[in-house]
Amino acid sequence: MKNRCIWIIMTLLLLCSAESGGAVTVTDSAGLRIEIETPPKRVVSLVPSVTEALFIMGAGDRVVGVTLHDTWPAEATTKTVVGGFLKPSIAKVRALHPDLVIVSSIQKEVIAALRGTVPLVQFDASSVAAAFEQMRILGTIMDCEAGAEKIIADNRRILGDIQKKVAKIPRSERKRVLRVMGRKQLMTSGADSFQQELIQMAGGITHTVSRDGAIIDMSEAELIALNPDVLYGCGGDKAITEALFDNPFLQGIPAIKNRRYDSFPCELTCRASTHMGYFVSWLASHLYFEAFSIRKDQIHANAVNSQTPLPVDLSYVDTVQLNHATLYDFPSKSLTLTFTSPKTILSTLDGWRENIITIGNNYMPPQCWRLAHEGGFETMKKDIFAMLGKDAATTSFLFTGADMDNYSMKTISFREMSVTILATAGVCSNAMRMGIDRGDYYEPGTINVMILPHMHLSHRAMSRAIISATEGKTAALQDLDVRSSYTPLVNPATGTGTDNILIVEGEGPLIDNAGGHTKMGELIAKGVYEAVTEAIFKQNGLTADRSLFRRLKDRKITISGLIGESTCPCTATGKGIGVEVETLLLDARYAAFIETAMALSDAYERGLVTDISAYRGWCATLAREIAGGPVPEVNFITDPDIPRPLALAFNALLTGLEYRK
Repeated sequence: MKNRCIWIIMTLLLLCSAESGGAVTVTDSAGLRIEIETPPKRVVSLVPSVTEALFIMGAGDRVVGVTLHDTWPAEATTKTVVGGFLKPSIAKVRALHPDLVIVSSIQKEVIAALRGTVPLVQFDASSVAAAFEQMRILGTIMDCEAGAEKIIADNRRILGDIQKKVAKIPRSERKRVLRVMGRKQLMTSGADSFQQELIQMAGGITHTVSRDGAIIDMSEAELIALNPDVLYGCGGDKAITEALFDNPFLQGIPAIKNRRYDSFPCELTCRASTHMGYFVSWLASHLYFEAFSIRKDQIHANAVNSQTPLPVDLSYVDTVQLNHATLYDFPSKSLTLTFTSPKTILSTLDGWRENIITIGNNYMPPQCWRLAHEGGFETMKKDIFAMLGKDAATTSFLFTGADMDNYSMKTISFREMSVTILATAGVCSNAMRMGIDRGDYYEPGTINVMILPHMHLSHRAMSRAIISATEGKTAALQDLDVRSSYTPLVNPATGTGTDNILIVEGEGPLIDNAGGHTKMGELIAKGVYEAVTEAIFKQNGLTADRSLFRRLKDRKITISGLIGESTCPCTATGKGIGVEVETLLLDARYAAFIETAMALSDAYERGLVTDISAYRGWCATLAREIAGGPVPEVNFITDPDIPRPLALAFNALLTGLEYRK
């Protein structure tokens, strides 16, 4: 704690001193004064939390290299991957000719190799305050001070709201919360970790173990002393949680007795960065959803805060607006279209509806999900319509967990025939392969498509258009290699479990068919394909040419996880063969080898390929090549769920590295 305070004071004193010619001098978290003569134009960020901040403050166009863990925001996935967080490739970094490299203290080899040859700035934020000051330094370096201050102000506003909400909850009713970490043994964040601070900001009671560190061991006695009500984690942390659930000596602990474990994205739990307020509000809404659901205790009235008009060239559409609002004290966003006269629509959520004046697509953030369930779906709809000033009798909406700011609009035309498609899409939580994956529950949609024809479709054509749109959506998912969230190792997704389509009858010449052989069907399918493809990129950062590491992640595969190491960078050591495999896969040739294995695995699982003996020979040849000589056949991958071709491929890499001369 003392070191953290000293670092913050030093930062405040030495944050920025203007130099002639636009140069600035800053002090990084290592205590080094660094002079930056001009704002860098080619930045390699080896710290994912810093990468986020660079993009959000407006400097993303100057980022040229990132780690394999940089998957947010979407634009970060288009940058060159230089390796993992723990041991990035020095050669890859140098090849990008950076004029600034941002490092963490854990990357000692990189620091030693690059010091004196390229400007280095070290950032290690161990608290919320330190993270904010880090963003200010970044803003100074990149000449993005206003963007940095907005990040800080937005986070402080959200954190302030949560403090007001949890202040109404008596101490006796506060939840005891444990951040679960580790793979083979129980670990957690240390006393001085920002993760403990985030729990406290969410109104949780943290452990009182006095040991400091980003990650510490936790004994059963210490776990029992905390007696947590809620466990949460990320990545592969659920494995150790399942072991706790099965431990007969721990069944008196409320979280274990009730099997209360919440999983969040690693990008939120493990980073003191741009989304600290977002994560704290999400965690708090999970901890206290019953209290937060009491409408009279809201600190803000449900209200639209801003409206942005969008251009749509349709004679029967009066206005199109993107609305940013506050609902249940959390951000809500909707896309609304108002018609010049009542229309008939067909919605897979509402069915056939006549005399509709307004259609829309509404985003409910994760903070609202449990709150909406508490009040019921119909109550939520009523509250949204009232907030927007819409009459439920003449309004039809779709609902989604995909951010409305990530919508896509496409207009496809042929001669006098046109159709406009509006889509939102998120595929990283409940994508599935229909006919294979099991359906257990219903929630509002994740891939939502609104179809606006520039001609008048008959009821028959509107019904048939649903098939054309669905096939266009599925084709987009197939071409992006979107994986089922439930069986990602073996199944490409055909959609999500909660997709919806809304089609408007339109105006103009009558069209009586919108099937696959018709021009209208072609335009609808093509428009949906393009809109869904773009929306998935905006929401999830997925492209057909994304890095091998992201494609492995989409299959829920990590190199460390394959060989029994930690699956989360914040709990890994940076040593071992897993890091060597990551480095090897930076070579395009070996990356293509694994990509081939993934394609072959899908065909093998479907019986399209049955004899893989020739492929086995290729694997043996590659293992010998990596080793530099003969090697025995070793079965490193023992997980029976890994498709055989993929297991053979990774065995080849691991064997070659294990016996490399």
